[in-house]
Amino acid sequence: MGHRITSVLSALNIARSTYYQWKNWHSSQQETRRNALKTAIKAVYNTNRGIYGYRRIDAFLRFILNTEVGDRLVWELMNEMSLKSRMVRKSYKKPTTTTDTPQKPNLMKNLDDLSGVLTTDITYIQLMNRDWVYLATVYEPEKRRVVSYGLSSEMTKEFATSVVVKALRANGQPKMIHSDMGSQYTSSLFEGTLQNAGIDHSYSRKGHPYDNARIESFHSLIKRELIYHEEYKTIDDVRASVEWYVNWYKNERINSRIEWLEAS
Repeated sequence: MGHRITSVLSALNIARSTYYQWKNWHSSQQETRRNALKTAIKAVYNTNRGIYGYRRIDAFLRFILNTEVGDRLVWELMNEMSLKSRMVRKSYKKPTTTTDTPQKPNLMKNLDDLSGVLTTDITYIQLMNRDWVYLATVYEPEKRRVVSYGLSSEMTKEFATSVVVKALRANGQPKMIHSDMGSQYTSSLFEGTLQNAGIDHSYSRKGHPYDNARIESFHSLIKRELIYHEEYKTIDDVRASVEWYVNWYKNERINSRIEWLEAS
């Protein structure tokens, strides 16, 4: 993955001697190795804010630190240290929006090749005072990456459009953008922006959010891995938190594209 071992160890605050203790262990040094592994596991766990479960920590040790371990041993050592992935399933009652616009075509549903397609959606984040902050994201499903995002205290057509314009400036012109049938995305402002850029617009069916499954999955992840664990007083608190997560998701997160890695 292009990581220098010395740089990774420094970022995790792991001593080189600790690394080589478990890297070069012998059977007579089993307890020494277990203690060294515990140090590494706890460092990986803390650096990633408790998001990783034992399978992803095992993957980190294997693929980043090039260390032969097993997920069963990592699970055992994490239990000894009372470390568990903090991912949770939680929800709150969110505001609803409606549109009277007749259903428009889903151009993405029959595509085998998603290159040249971007998807966009808006999700909800609640502050401690129960006000809402809205997170709009543009996502590239083929490469599973965030192209652009924005936060606002109002869910308007201007807000939804601005995040897409930001994506076009950063990513060039896709052949298609897919969204739901929300009023922001069927507005003349949003539609006109795509038409002027020569971009086709594909739509999820009303009441079928999983027509836009990749971006729905990303929004679900950021909530379960981060947002549901935080208490936000202001939109600036949310902004700092989301900025950290998007950077981590892009550059650090071990994901399911490692073939043998199951979700944890």
